[in-house]
Amino acid sequence: MTEIGRAHSGFADLLGYRLTECKPGYAEITLKIGPQHLNRLSVPHGGVLATLLDSAAGFAAAFADDPANPRTLVTLSINTMFLGQARVGETIVARGKRVGGGKTIAYATAEVTTTDGRDIARAEAVFKYVGQS
Repeated sequence: MTEIGRAHSGFADLLGYRLTECKPGYAEITLKIGPQHLNRLSVPHGGVLATLLDSAAGFAAAFADDPANPRTLVTLSINTMFLGQARVGETIVARGKRVGGGKTIAYATAEVTTTDGRDIARAEAVFKYVGQS
């Protein structure tokens, strides 16, 4: 799961995003916008952006202690804010950061920007660690 470049899920492969950085409490994923990511208005679908936010925040929480040994978790809630738009051909970057929590719950934030720094979306999320405690 932590191999840089591949997020190791069928859905990640379907969308085409890549895990490009991970360190304790932080993760970054990138996606080059293609026509398959667009809604009927020819802008990236909100579901694509929500997925990137959830994934970046989730990876950040999973990598809380050691990126080489991520914790398994599930999303309990996520609040998303759509702030801007990207275009086909642009690469967008989702950055997640763990901001708190404990043994069973983690809190994280995420943002999506273009590579030139335009804000596209933000989120706050709550995750539950499952399995090991």
